[in-house]
Amino acid sequence: MDNLWRIVALDTGTSVIEKSIITYLTDIGHPITIPRIMWYLEGSRRVIVDTSVRDIQVATDIIGENLTRTPEQEPWRALQRIGVDPLTIDIVILTHLHWDHSGNNGMFPNARFIVQRDELQYAYAPSPFFEAAFLSPQGGYHSGFRTTRFYLAEGDEEVLPGLSVVKAAGHTPGSQAVRVKTAKGYYVIAGDAIFTYENLQKDIPPGFHVDVDQALRSMHKLANLADEILPSHDYALFPTPEPQEFGGQRTI
Repeated sequence: MDNLWRIVALDTGTSVIEKSIITYLTDIGHPITIPRIMWYLEGSRRVIVDTSVRDIQVATDIIGENLTRTPEQEPWRALQRIGVDPLTIDIVILTHLHWDHSGNNGMFPNARFIVQRDELQYAYAPSPFFEAAFLSPQGGYHSGFRTTRFYLAEGDEEVLPGLSVVKAAGHTPGSQAVRVKTAKGYYVIAGDAIFTYENLQKDIPPGFHVDVDQALRSMHKLANLADEILPSHDYALFPTPEPQEFGGQRTI
């Protein structure tokens, strides 16, 4: 049972977006409802994967997206519901630096933050098309990562026994996933390398990417490393509105 982790998915907001953003060139014009997920991992340390959306007005005013958040979906409240104090988080892993994955870094002042080196470099000076998605300082935005001090990973690295980051570029240049050893096998928290189970089932890459060929290769890489994939934006992960646990033996 050594070096085993439990994973909890927290629903921190609900967006309605155009489906081909999720599945490349597929179901264009169809709306889809997706969750904004923050992940809590518990093992030898307390870890957060992705810090979610800072403020729903960012979605409306900058991204042009319909995002809603109930009081129960507020990130601090979602953590409170499972008995976790943000001040006790040891490590935060960001799968990438888009606005909806790195917005609440300041909630975790005692944590060590991990991101890929080329992700941070690109996020500060992306192509103009992607400036809003990163809330990039280059575009005049106030990003959630601007004051964060990072440990910069370079490719696949072990973070702690049973917990590794895996480079999964394509959605962004430095996207990474998190491979987690649990009592039920290896789970991979895919980040936006895999938006939904449909991406895997139909072998369709994410519709929002910097490199579609690399995105497809990363999907296949992660599938080969996992007993179970946990996609980033699929309400199939939430059969009920409660926080959902994966891989552990305890209930929430």
